[in-house]
Amino acid sequence: MLLAADIGNTSVSFGIFSGKSLLKKWKMRTDSLNYLGDLQKKLRRRSRRNIDGIIVSSVTPKALLKLDKALCGMFSLKPIVVGKGVTAPIKNLYKRPEKVGQDRLVNAVAAWHIYKKGAVIVDFGTAVTFDLVTDRGEYAGGIIVPGMEISLDNLSRRAALLPKISLRPPEQLLGRDTITSMRSGIFYGYGALCDGVVGKLKSKYGKNLNVIATGGHAKMISRFAESIDIVDEDLTLKGLEIIYRECVK
Repeated sequence: MLLAADIGNTSVSFGIFSGKSLLKKWKMRTDSLNYLGDLQKKLRRRSRRNIDGIIVSSVTPKALLKLDKALCGMFSLKPIVVGKGVTAPIKNLYKRPEKVGQDRLVNAVAAWHIYKKGAVIVDFGTAVTFDLVTDRGEYAGGIIVPGMEISLDNLSRRAALLPKISLRPPEQLLGRDTITSMRSGIFYGYGALCDGVVGKLKSKYGKNLNVIATGGHAKMISRFAESIDIVDEDLTLKGLEIIYRECVK
């Protein structure tokens, strides 16, 4: 079985695969003080013995060091790190290819292998990224904007009369108090942002592009963005499994 892990700025996503099948998944906070303890709670000794491969992608170097140490403390396996031990198998058209976040390349690999056509991948995480995969299976580049939680936090921090609120979808378009107005703004605003950016990408690069939403907030935002065709919250984990199967095994 394969253990896949994607280290983001806010959370670490884990998945256990048997072949192509995702059997189990969970998350923990990137700023956790006890990676080893958190992993031991999730992985019983019996399941640990069945793990014969580990693959990791990361956008947080310090957290990667912590996770690598924890994994080496649990397994007699050295984790394969995308971008170091293995390269994502996709042509990268970025001006400086090494500057692309590995998670974005992993998503591009997954989108191409699973859905077999050009795509716009919208990752609703700490940042919101729009990444384009061409009809030839190339990673063409992308767009980065602040994420939904970052926007909410900065709004309450910089506006004296606006409270800090949780990220929750609004019940209607028009807010009737400050909190519902803020929730309406963030969800309908990001939905419109998604539709607007996707529309521009489609008009320039092809109207038949698949639009795939992923990331921690993808499911919540999907009903506010008409341009989204597919919600695949496990896209990055699936991409890691594909890379391991294609490039390591």
